[in-house]
Amino acid sequence: MPFNINLWENDEGIIQFIRLSKFSAIGISALAFSQFVLRTLFKVASFKLVGFIAWVLLEITLMALLLSLIYQNDGDVFWPLFIECLTYASLVIIIPYAMALLIIYVIQSRQKRNTKMALLSETDLIGIPDENNVIKLSIPLGSLLYFESADNYVVVQYVDDTKIKKKLIRNTLKNLERSLNDAVVKRCHRSYIVNLKSIKLIEKVSGKFFIHIKNSEVLIPISANYIPQFKAHIA
Repeated sequence: MPFNINLWENDEGIIQFIRLSKFSAIGISALAFSQFVLRTLFKVASFKLVGFIAWVLLEITLMALLLSLIYQNDGDVFWPLFIECLTYASLVIIIPYAMALLIIYVIQSRQKRNTKMALLSETDLIGIPDENNVIKLSIPLGSLLYFESADNYVVVQYVDDTKIKKKLIRNTLKNLERSLNDAVVKRCHRSYIVNLKSIKLIEKVSGKFFIHIKNSEVLIPISANYIPQFKAHIA
């Protein structure tokens, strides 16, 4: 079992189950007291990073203190027991908090990208650089359709006065993918990057996904490697 907690005492069966359940209950009680009582008492609604770390240390200390007081036997020296409980409490708390922080980070990153995308207007200009990072073409975001690879060049497909036009720029899709905002354009194939605002619909045909582009009859494939990036659009 984690941290060998089943070996802390010489017991087994229902007695061991009760002891381990009590250990879990102590941890839950400490966290509940911290989150619902202390935060309400001190009117803590949210944390910055330093405050969050300090609060986690407080919870670890509180849990270790409870464990020490409950499991201390007659004749035991308090501080060595407290240090041992502090170690176990740290291991118990840090793992779920680390997972929670990772999930929060992923969610917030997605929200930031979506917000950034929503704030971009169709009339905002997007600058398209060459291989030396020199802007060669600036067009309204709403006019950009997609980029297509052509050896050492990229073909920029865009709309100008209802007509589809092309611009050849010496660059690679890989460079463009790095330099342009991924909330605006997204790689879907080794030969294509699409403007997310130009997508009319995504269609599944014979097990493969294809992008229909506004103002164009071209069907752009989505490679299997890039399908996860389009999950939100496919769903």
